[in-house]
Amino acid sequence: MRDLTPDERQDMRWQLSTIAIGWVQRLEEDELDAGRGADHEPNCAERMRTHLARMTVSEQMRGLLAELVSASAEEAVQWGAGYPQLGAAVGASRQTARKRWPNLPVAKRRAAEWKQPPGGIGWAGESWV
Repeated sequence: MRDLTPDERQDMRWQLSTIAIGWVQRLEEDELDAGRGADHEPNCAERMRTHLARMTVSEQMRGLLAELVSASAEEAVQWGAGYPQLGAAVGASRQTARKRWPNLPVAKRRAAEWKQPPGGIGWAGESWV
């Protein structure tokens, strides 16, 4: 998969911001003053509270995205991915991926797939005449 272009990153940033603002509005519906008109100019305290609320929602989004990434890593392992592929998917090394997801069954499954030496399980029991 290719990296996002700067324009695509900006578009994604805008979309995520729009989602965060929508959730702030949804979660603050009960707190909004029903008597405020459309021409109401928010004061400094209201603007600060809005930005703090957006920070709170964005942090919750970050947690949910992290859960989504981990779930995708687990599913990728089920379909054959190893730590090198997991690391590459998140722009990290194999070692970093192993530290990030230490309990994935990658190592056990991969070890079972390793090729055995020529002649079977081991060379020690074979005789060469």
